[in-house]
Amino acid sequence: MIAYDAPMTEAPPSATARRPVPNVRVRARNSRHVLDSARAFVARHGLDELSMRRLADEADVSVRTLYNLFGDKQGLLAALVQESFDAMDAAAETVAATDPIERIWEAVAVSVAATTRHVPKAVVAAIVADPASYRRLSRGWHGRQTVAEAIDAATRSGALRPDLAPDLLVQHAGTVFLHLLGRWAADEIDEQVLLAGVLHAFDVCLLAVARPHARPRLARHAAGLEVHRLRLLELDADGL
Repeated sequence: MIAYDAPMTEAPPSATARRPVPNVRVRARNSRHVLDSARAFVARHGLDELSMRRLADEADVSVRTLYNLFGDKQGLLAALVQESFDAMDAAAETVAATDPIERIWEAVAVSVAATTRHVPKAVVAAIVADPASYRRLSRGWHGRQTVAEAIDAATRSGALRPDLAPDLLVQHAGTVFLHLLGRWAADEIDEQVLLAGVLHAFDVCLLAVARPHARPRLARHAAGLEVHRLRLLELDADGL
């Protein structure tokens, strides 16, 4: 008599196997839609009016979907800022100047333009009012590194002395940048005055480490920005 093995039965799938695999494209598309809706909402109503429930209505999704995508309102805002940083980083890749000093100015100008173009004023105002958030979020912005790398290249070219690290120079000028961003977000100054103020701040920092042959060029550039800087002085005199 020949013994036959009992028929094999298929093992039940594990809990992991039964769980549907998230559709990455769908999730990315939903996130994109929600962030676009959040950006439009903040531009119209301001950040204070934004809530997960109101955004859910605006984006025509469930509140649960929002929490699944971003965790909470702070996570949503972080994603909104990071998305802006991604666009700004892409803009930073367009810096084309080969002259070391020109490259610094162009990198700064691209950073300012990208900031004003991609970050809603209400979000800028909230970040400026919370320095800890600014420091945390700015670490994810590669545009800052682009400016630092341009300063490092100018140092290696002999235009600047290596007395101060590029990151330190960016940090000092960045303090002025942050202050002026707040004024821009409050509609006290326009983008032209913002850019002039930030470039002037970088010129002042660079003059502190400029070699003799580079100083006249930086000084002329800074002087050329004074017409816009006067607007800041006028505003200060008016008590703004």
